[in-house]
Order: sequence, then C-alpha cells, then structure tokens
Amino acid sequence: MSEEPQRTEGAGPALGPKAEETAGEAGPAVEAHGDGGGAHAGLRLLAAAVMLPWLLAYGIFGVSAVTRAAQAYGAGLKRLDAGYTRFVTPGELVFVGALLLAAFAVLLACSLLLLFGHRSATGWLPVLLVAAGLAAGSVWASVQGGLHPILWTLFFFGLAYCTAVALVRVLQVTRAERRGRIA
Repeated sequence: MSEEPQRTEGAGPALGPKAEETAGEAGPAVEAHGDGGGAHAGLRLLAAAVMLPWLLAYGIFGVSAVTRAAQAYGAGLKRLDAGYTRFVTPGELVFVGALLLAAFAVLLACSLLLLFGHRSATGWLPVLLVAAGLAAGSVWASVQGGLHPILWTLFFFGLAYCTAVALVRVLQVTRAERRGRIA
C-alpha cells in the first residue's frame, strides 16, 4: 500500500515531501524579488550611485567643519576664516558642519533604502521630509549668501536629487498600497 500525499480542498496539487521542501525554500526568495528583479535592481543601484559624490563630500566637509570649529573653540578664537564664506564664529561653523552631516545622513539613508529595495512609506517619508527641508534651507542660504545658481547646483544637487528620489518612492509605495487595498 503506497502513501499518497493528502490534498486539501483549494490548496492546489498535492506535493510530495521533497517537493514541499524545495517549494518552501523558493517561496521567500520569490517574494523578496517581487518588485521587478534584475532590471529594477540595476536602476536602484544606479540611482544610489548618482548620490555617491555628494554623500562623500557632505561627510568630509561636515566632519572638517565640526573639527575646525572645535579646534578654534579650544584655542579660544572668537572668529575664524572658514574659506569661501568669511569670518565666522566657531558656533556658526559647528552649525554648518551639523547641517552637512545631516545631509550626509539623509543621502546615506536614501542610498541604503534604494539598495535594499525598501517598499514602505514609513522608511521613505522621513527621508523625503528631511531631504526637502535641507534642500529648501540650502536654497534660502544660497539666496541670502549670494551663491551663484551654478555653484548651488554643484554643491547641493545631491539634496535635490535625494528629495526627488524619495518623493518618487513615496508615491510608488503609497500607490501600490492603495492598489493592494482595493483588490
């Protein structure tokens, strides 16, 4: 007498023990790549790679500004030459350095969310809000400081790009969630 696998109603074809093991192993892998597979992964990688120069620049200049301000404060200086800007207080330089480090953090978060294919508004919405705030602040600061638009693009395009990417991802994710609820 041979043992046949039992079939429950509506469960599909009956699988043997070996077939069930391999089907169980393939199940989560298929779900993990359900957003388009290789083509979309390549586009996400490219979108994250575009932010790399600004990511590095914001990190390097942010750490440099905070370090220079700490050294000036330690030396008892009231004002220091911060390069392009003019003479500033160590507190002002720390503020600029902190903003650059915040820009570094938001670009890093956006890049990681892209690379890992995060598909939830809870991850993308904070990135969108912080990136939009920093981009708006950079526009305000460049207008107040008289920064040429070409230089603004050179220095702050990474924030504007990150804002655009996060906005597109939030719209995609919320649209996909709405489609899922309707069906």
